[in-house]
Amino acid sequence: MNELFLGVDAGNTKTIAAVADQHGNILGWARGGLGDIYGVDDPGEAVATVLRLVDEALAAAHNAVPDARLASAAFCLAGVDWPEDTAFWTEVLREHLGPDVRFSVRNDGFALLRCGDPEGVGVAVSLGTGAAIAGRGPGGAEFAFSFWLQHPLGAAGLVDDALHAIFQAHTGLAPSTALSHAIPLFYGAHSIEDLLHRFTRRDNTEGTHLNKSKAARVVLREAEHGDLVAISIVDQHAERVAAYVDACANRVGLDEPFTLTLGGSVAADNTLRKAILRELGRQLPHVDISTVDAEPIHGTVLDALAEGGVPQTPALQRTILATKPGF
Repeated sequence: MNELFLGVDAGNTKTIAAVADQHGNILGWARGGLGDIYGVDDPGEAVATVLRLVDEALAAAHNAVPDARLASAAFCLAGVDWPEDTAFWTEVLREHLGPDVRFSVRNDGFALLRCGDPEGVGVAVSLGTGAAIAGRGPGGAEFAFSFWLQHPLGAAGLVDDALHAIFQAHTGLAPSTALSHAIPLFYGAHSIEDLLHRFTRRDNTEGTHLNKSKAARVVLREAEHGDLVAISIVDQHAERVAAYVDACANRVGLDEPFTLTLGGSVAADNTLRKAILRELGRQLPHVDISTVDAEPIHGTVLDALAEGGVPQTPALQRTILATKPGF
């Protein structure tokens, strides 16, 4: 009987489920919204999203291979931060998948690891709306920064720092910056005071993270155009990323050299990526940095194949990474 391997990557922006055969060919996939149990009032909402996408992806795969059975699965989920979170999801998934399916549940920071090193050893950094950083050592020790991240990174962090710079410049507490024009323009605010009001007013219904994924591009473009404040923000984020990578490597017993996999929509931006690579080269000169064009779901599917005992060969990795079915 043909076997299927299910990977699920869940975050605060989107959740993706994908099903592959033993050769790494994606046979079915589904995409939906938030799958983080910390990001909703009722964890059942996140559970419903994840399980619905699992069923949709499996149904699509069964349309392609009707007689196939699910052999193993890997879930890399935002909000798997403490042992009780792992226990929560394990109970939910065991009931949904049945007793015969082998599966793993980890923080979403682990999703990219196998995209760099097929054995899943090293450190992975995913920078999207937020940040996920996790590592695995050669002896199997694992660590995800999760709530240990004490600095906002990713798009939200870049925009938060830009807003602080704008508001301080407006009150004479910091240098002037081109961001003071570019960011209000992006948000459609007619003044800096109007911008601050939008984010802080009592009846704010837009949320404090309004469009931060797209607003981060404004910060990065101003840095590219030479604004010193924007450049300083980007460089500071690069320094923080490198410091967290170093700390993560130490926690799991990784000695240089090791593989660092860098991914995510914000890390794909050339301005930030160059700054991060420059800082990593300064702080960790012997690290092998992989910036493959990969989505976290690719690594999660590779995890599912590994859970099922499929050898992690370079050919399998290439097949998975070459798949771009509209994730």
